[in-house]
Amino acid sequence: MSVLDDVLRETRAGGTVDGVARALGLDAGLVVAALDHWERRGVLLAARPAAGDSCRTCVAPERAAPRPLACAGCPLARA
Repeated sequence: MSVLDDVLRETRAGGTVDGVARALGLDAGLVVAALDHWERRGVLLAARPAAGDSCRTCVAPERAAPRPLACAGCPLARA
């Protein structure tokens, strides 16, 4: 597995940027760059919640659809 794959796996498990950086021994900037890569590839969507209301952006999407990063670890978002 690559660092990109590791960051994706940790993020999908609910890790935050800082948490993923600590878990993988990476700089937080590298984690952000990896997440930007996955967003450009259409695998993840950047969370763009309404002011103070991130949960309403996560309507359980189809299995293959990209999910916002805010949905990582949410029990309503399908794996």
